[in-house]
Formats: sequence, structure tokens, C-alpha cells
Amino acid sequence: MRQPQLILLLLLWTMAACGRADAEMDIVNDEETAVPSPPAAPASPPSRTDLEDVEHWFYYLGFEPDGKILEKIAASEYDLVVMEPIFTDKENAEFSIADSVDAFHNAAHPKLVVAYIDIGQAEDWRTYWQKGWGIGDPEWIVAADPDGWEGNYPVAYWDEEWQEIWLNPQDGYMQLLLDSGFDGIYLDWVEAYSDENVLDAADEADVDAEEEMVEWVEKLAAYGRSQNPNFIVIGQNAAELVENERYTAVIDGLAQEQTWFDGAADNTPPGDCPLPRTETDIESDEHYDLLSPLCQQLYDDFPDSTLHVSSESYLYYLTLAQEEGLPVLTIDYAKQTDNTAWIYAQSRQHGFIPFVSERALDVWQDVQDD
Repeated sequence: MRQPQLILLLLLWTMAACGRADAEMDIVNDEETAVPSPPAAPASPPSRTDLEDVEHWFYYLGFEPDGKILEKIAASEYDLVVMEPIFTDKENAEFSIADSVDAFHNAAHPKLVVAYIDIGQAEDWRTYWQKGWGIGDPEWIVAADPDGWEGNYPVAYWDEEWQEIWLNPQDGYMQLLLDSGFDGIYLDWVEAYSDENVLDAADEADVDAEEEMVEWVEKLAAYGRSQNPNFIVIGQNAAELVENERYTAVIDGLAQEQTWFDGAADNTPPGDCPLPRTETDIESDEHYDLLSPLCQQLYDDFPDSTLHVSSESYLYYLTLAQEEGLPVLTIDYAKQTDNTAWIYAQSRQHGFIPFVSERALDVWQDVQDD
């Protein structure tokens, strides 16, 4: 070996043994040049297992960007925030949700941030809604919301035009959410597969509504995970779908509204309407007499509403979800202090992760069960 090569090897060996990064040098044309320090590695995205570590979460569907509430969320001890993306609302299309997502990620108590999306209904205030649209035009808009939510329309979600709104790689909502930094999606109206008008449309199209819904969730999940392998998918309601193996395989968590208490779509009342505790209570006079006058009106006006479903039936499926290894989030609607405390205690007792608010979900709530 020639002497210059031997000297070079000895020099490199000495630097490696010392382990001093500030002494690292390149030898180029017999001149020593300092190697710049590498840039700091970017923060790792939350992993899917982080959802299993969530103890407190916040659900916020404020469509008007309320800076004070957003600041409170950032400063809070919540581990997970499910929120309205805001920029998909026509009136706030220019709002930079990415700034809020970044603030939540980099808060003193960092948070997972998951976007609320309605995958089974079209909403007439969204940026995708076009002038002249209505039931039957386009044909995949099949009906009005059965529970009185104004501006919401169940859709034939297997329709290519509807799916393109979400999956178009240029300006589809999924890409916009990913670009904004969201860690995942929170799926509303998964229960569209059981809506009678959707079922009629499925029969006409000769498709299986349940399997089409599972496939729709799989497509949304695959799109997110193609760019972020840790992308979180949480399904809201339709808890009975935990009996479908494909569904439990694709979601990371299950959320259930009104397991014990509900309110009205127009926030009147905002909550404190108890569900029947058991199946035998559903049509009982004793249960009806427990309801306030406003809750009785809700019970009478919407015979297919949640006030005609028992807590017992929800708990059956939520327990199955737990057995499948899925974290279970509960959302109940109540404002009375005794009801709120009881809900948090019940949910924790079952091993669930509770949140209680008023039906509009647009107000600030401190963690209630510390």
C-alpha cells in the first residue's frame, strides 16, 4: 500500500474512534473542508398505535373559524381532536386549516388531528355543491335527511361522480386533507347503507349497499395510507358493522353517538334526552314519561330516531368492537351536570373514551372527568 493511502486510512480511523462529529472532515485535493451538520430530522407522524393511547378527546364541528376556541384546543390536554376541516365550507373556502393542524401537532401537549367528513350524505354548503342540485339531480342524491338535518342528503355513495369528489388526486377532498396535515379521517354517515332510500337506490343499481359501503371506506383508507402509512380511519355510528370482518380490518377505531343521551338536529333541545336503557324500555310509558316535553316532541316527530333505540343494543356492538381490538369513542349530548358526570363514569366503566357536549358540537368544552 502506498504511504499516502495509509496515512489517509489512519486519519479516518482516528476520527471514527473519537466519535467527534464536529471534527468530521472531507479531504479533497489535500485540503480539509468541514462537513456541515445534517438538518434536524422532521417530527415523525403519529403512529396508528397512538390512537390506542388516547384518553381524552375533543369533537369540534364549528364551521366559522373561532380563533379563541382554536387557541384553547391547542393549549388543552386533549390527546385527539376531531374537527370540521372548515375550508370545505363555501363561506370559508380560503381558511388555512393547515395552520391550526400544525399548531395542534406542535402544542405543549401534541394532538392527533382527524378530519370530520360525511361520506354517506351530500351537504349543500360544501364547495362541491353546484347550483341546481337537489334530490334526483344528480341522480346519486337520493333523499333528504331522515332525522331533520337541513341541507343533508343521503347519496348513492358507490356512484363514480360522488367518489371522484373525494378521490380526485388534483383537487379531491382527500388530497386537500392530506396536504393540510391531517392525521386521518372521521367518517360520518357510514349508516347510509341502512337508509331505506339508499337501499332502494342500491336495489335499482343491483348492488349490495353494505358491501359497497365497506368498499367505499376501504378506498378512502387506501388513498390516505398510500401517502401516510399511519393514516387513521375512525368510523362513526353503524356499530353493527363490526360484524363485518372487512370493515373491522380497515378502521382503526369506532365512535358511537348518543349511547346514553341525545339532542335534536336543530339543537333544541341541545341534549339531555335519555335513550331507553333496554330493549323492553323502548316503547314503554315509563320511559316516555321520563322525557322532557322537548324530548317527547323529538321522540314523537322522529319515530325512527335514536330515541327509539336502546343503550343496551349499542353496548352490545361496542363491546364486540372492543373484542376486535378497536378503541371505542363515545359521544353523548347533555348539559346537565349530573347527566354529564354519569355519562363519563359509565363510558369509562366500559373501557370507552367519552366526550360529552351539546348537539351542535360547536362550543368549547374542558375535559370533564379528570
